[in-house]
Amino acid sequence: MEKQVEKVFVKLNQTWQKGEAVAINDATYKVKTSDNQTFEVPKGSDFMEPQKFPAQRFAMGEAKERLEGAYISFEKLPENVQDAIVKGEEHLLRTAYIKDGKLNETVKMVQMVYSPTSGSRLDVQIKRKEPVTLDKAKAYNHQFTKAEFDKMVNDEKHIAFTGSTSDGEMFTKLAYYEPKVNDIRTKAALTANTYLFGQQLTQEQADNMNKGMETKITLKKTKRGPITYLVSYSPRAEKFITRSLEKAKLAELEVKEAVTVNSEKKKSGPRHAISL
Repeated sequence: MEKQVEKVFVKLNQTWQKGEAVAINDATYKVKTSDNQTFEVPKGSDFMEPQKFPAQRFAMGEAKERLEGAYISFEKLPENVQDAIVKGEEHLLRTAYIKDGKLNETVKMVQMVYSPTSGSRLDVQIKRKEPVTLDKAKAYNHQFTKAEFDKMVNDEKHIAFTGSTSDGEMFTKLAYYEPKVNDIRTKAALTANTYLFGQQLTQEQADNMNKGMETKITLKKTKRGPITYLVSYSPRAEKFITRSLEKAKLAELEVKEAVTVNSEKKKSGPRHAISL
């Protein structure tokens, strides 16, 4: 009988990573990590935990460590919030504390994020008391221009910008205005290493969607054969938004027909009876 393979997270050298585990016996698992390290782990070890659901990107143990490092109790959060955090979704946390005999509130946006170069970390953004102004709208050593600021704040759209590290390394990021924190939020940009329904984006497709453009993409391997979609990307939700090209064309045709009918009615005008 084939042994069941379980998806797990293991902690090696203070770093959590994904792996697969197979039970050797009642007391021991054999684990293979994503970087092909193989070793045995006793059942019940604090350094291994099962993956709770397929969309889980971070270990519960890691999320707990990261949040507690930011003075947030992970265990006191509702289960659905814990699940959202280990999926890598952002969550708004509101906490109250007493200072000088008065109740005060702190609002924080928290999100577990991952970078291939620096690994995982907890991103914490504290809500500003007042909406951010143009002169204070900065991110990754980039001062946003008035045009960029207006597009985010007034037009409620995202932008792509070039950030940089302290040692001069340049990279693309996406930014938008988040009223929940009265500030600009940034997210990772799409790249040629991003996948849509199992198909890798081209750099041109990634660049277009980073700029907020709806892009025509043909998925080559589907059960119904090649299907073309109009695709855009929401950095706020960190999700692709797809529209069937056929349905989009049909809707456009219906709109044009409706406009044509209305214009014809206007040309003919109302017909009045004439009395003799």
